[in-house]
Amino acid sequence: MNPKINAYSRQWFDFFHIDIDESRTGREIAFICACAPLPDFRNVADICCGMGRLARALSNTGYAVTGVDRHPDAVANARKLGGGPIYVEADVRDYRPESGAFDLVIIMGQSFGYFDVVTNRAVLGQLAAGLRQGGRVIVDLWNPNFFRTRQGKRYLKTTAGEVMENKQVRGNRLLVELQYPDGGRDQFEWQLFSPNEMMRLAESLDLTMLASCSDYDCASIVSGGKPRTQFLLERGGRLQ
Repeated sequence: MNPKINAYSRQWFDFFHIDIDESRTGREIAFICACAPLPDFRNVADICCGMGRLARALSNTGYAVTGVDRHPDAVANARKLGGGPIYVEADVRDYRPESGAFDLVIIMGQSFGYFDVVTNRAVLGQLAAGLRQGGRVIVDLWNPNFFRTRQGKRYLKTTAGEVMENKQVRGNRLLVELQYPDGGRDQFEWQLFSPNEMMRLAESLDLTMLASCSDYDCASIVSGGKPRTQFLLERGGRLQ
């Protein structure tokens, strides 16, 4: 894979990461707490944590959080902001938590599926190996059916300016190009997963899929109407 793809630039953080609405954070935290409530799921790994937005909020709620991100500036900023979490600078492909270290692993913000099929499976397997039996994984992903009917260009208005976004679906991959007002560009690519595809991947790694949720609502059936899908997985079957 081209090393420039999925390499988040400083511009991306400035345009899309700094000013995330607090209502979105609140909704995501409520979803995580419902899927993995305290006190049974206290130790959490926040994978691709960025500047620690969710890590801090979970820590404030009572969870013990380890945030992991490969971007040195993001990790440095997260540490400056404090709030309780521990932060680790590491590429997710190289991060191998100790067996049973965590009760919960969260991969939010569509931060899974960046690599080829074999590597994506290996990454999820490494993270699952860091869970105790009965521990859970929340994987927050793009919904393939939503994007297959919404390809092409659109213009995104942000507080930092207008960004052109061009989306294409090729097979089971979503390709996105962003062009910033000064001409700078970012390119991203994800492997897409339907509920059945995620279930098969989970089962191959001794994970049980407990739920597939639409836009942080597990009462909603996953369809083509919402851009985000969340999968709740559990290591070794249901808790007794």
